[in-house]
Amino acid sequence: MTTSETTLDRPPFLAKLLVAGSGIMSLAIAITVPFLAIFLAREMDMAPTTIGLLIGSSVFFSIFAGFLGGTLSDIFGRTRVLLCSMLGVALSFVGFYLGGHVALMFVFNATLALSTASFSPVGKALLSDLLPAGERVRWFSYQYLVANVGFAVGPLVGVYLGLSGGRSAFLVAAVAYGVYFVLLAGSLRTGHAVVTNKPAASTEGTVLSRFRDSARAVATDRRLLCLLIAGLLLESVHLRISALLAQDLDMEFADGARILAMVMAANAITVVVFQLFASKFVMRRDPVTAIVIGGILMFIGMAGFATATTAWHFVVAMVIFSIGETFIVPSEFAVIDRIAPEDRRGSYFGAQTFGQLGGFVGPYMGGLLLATWNGTVMFFAIGSLALVSAAFYLVVGRRVPGLMRPVAEKESAGASS
Repeated sequence: MTTSETTLDRPPFLAKLLVAGSGIMSLAIAITVPFLAIFLAREMDMAPTTIGLLIGSSVFFSIFAGFLGGTLSDIFGRTRVLLCSMLGVALSFVGFYLGGHVALMFVFNATLALSTASFSPVGKALLSDLLPAGERVRWFSYQYLVANVGFAVGPLVGVYLGLSGGRSAFLVAAVAYGVYFVLLAGSLRTGHAVVTNKPAASTEGTVLSRFRDSARAVATDRRLLCLLIAGLLLESVHLRISALLAQDLDMEFADGARILAMVMAANAITVVVFQLFASKFVMRRDPVTAIVIGGILMFIGMAGFATATTAWHFVVAMVIFSIGETFIVPSEFAVIDRIAPEDRRGSYFGAQTFGQLGGFVGPYMGGLLLATWNGTVMFFAIGSLALVSAAFYLVVGRRVPGLMRPVAEKESAGASS
């Protein structure tokens, strides 16, 4: 018995609610998490090494939770896992607001990472369930765009309202998540979306067995494994680009902090401006071609960083780099959507979070290269990973039937994802 979830009454409404929710949640995260280190130092009197350990550990919780949440959504249903993850985030924020012990901060940081990481793959799997194949790239782009807007304005809102680094920011974030929880749960109960999910027998053995089956299916899908490697290489280039830039700018420029602020603002603006154009391109072409173009643009941007001598050189390089990012991110989701079996869609989107290991690989390799040689070598070497990733995608795309077919053609041919 499958656990596929079909939401049929008014799917566009629920899709819009999911996209809007991504903006609400990213805004709530952006007024708290970027200032978490300040809060822990000021309010908890933590040492820098302890703060680094606490914040850094969240990456590993997130990677685990992405696959766990996605797989559980295949077993128990998307909306159940979404609601549980939102409740987990809200309670974690309340814990930060009330907590007064270092050990509790580690616990709440872990539950926050687990809950937020569960939401993303499950939300994308639900969007795939709700929408026809020809519309999914567009809505992945909308979701990515709205989330970026939230992350861009969140820190500014936090500073303007005087919340940055204070306990009250966590309470505000908890309320925001609570409001969205009520909206989503209410829409499901009042008929805006009809969920016909019937989980299999809820015995522990059955759940564990299905989880093992999903893990085995993911681990033995060579197409997925190749795509995960390619995705990890891309994440190594762009997921923590600010860390690479910060180290180089601090060493080479007296006003490095000012240049970094300009460059990261250019990143946010470019992503917002170009995202919809990139999604239209993918609709006309195919996601693999879009990723290859994005990878090439990222390498050009990294080469620009390597040779930049003024602030505006860095800004121009970041614009090129960010345009590449707009091609890549929604296209990666579209590629996974095409190879994922319907009854394991959550597991496949969850497995994609393993690519976040690139957020560790990139800064670590970059730091070694910067310490051994210089920023020029670092940017060229890390940037070359984008070209290697593009080659991976081309090889897999040519060998997997339908993967390089345009979205519209795929839908008209009736190909399943």
